[in-house]
Amino acid sequence: MCRYAFKTYKIHFACFDCRKTFKKEPIEDLAIQNGDWKDYKKAFWNYNSKEAKQFRNQNPERFEYLTEKYRNRKEKCPECGNLMADLGLDFKAPKKEKIEEWEIIRGLFKSGKAFYSCGCEGIGFVPKNKKDYEKYLLDKRNYYLLRLEERDVTLNKESLTGYINRFKELIKLIDSELDKTKTFTNIV
Repeated sequence: MCRYAFKTYKIHFACFDCRKTFKKEPIEDLAIQNGDWKDYKKAFWNYNSKEAKQFRNQNPERFEYLTEKYRNRKEKCPECGNLMADLGLDFKAPKKEKIEEWEIIRGLFKSGKAFYSCGCEGIGFVPKNKKDYEKYLLDKRNYYLLRLEERDVTLNKESLTGYINRFKELIKLIDSELDKTKTFTNIV
């Protein structure tokens, strides 16, 4: 049973520079507090429905406002003032002194790892050391390459281009992280 269905949980935001996390209200709570909930639901719930598309087309300024305020939410670290990363509901922070683990989390975040789940299964494996991290990245890279090779040719040309570009970008991010793992021993 999904634990998130029955209780509202706060989202974990992390400052990689301070190596600290802070819990912040979820989008739904903020939209309710600000009086935007009704429009937020119209714009984003059942995103591909006819009603949602119609609302977005008829209210472009409102849609842009809601997107900026809630979907592209920016939270600053209360200690250093830098922007924090939205690491989701399921993130469990390493101890502050575990610098290598924090660098791994930063890399996972940069390469597209989300710490969100429905609450049933959790987020899966999260590497804690350089060796496991490199293996994780290589496995992900190979998975993305396989997805590109076995892509569904029935997609229309526009969708196929977006699909290919998405996986190429993920592979590029992972390659960048693999290069950075070589410098981990210099950080610690």
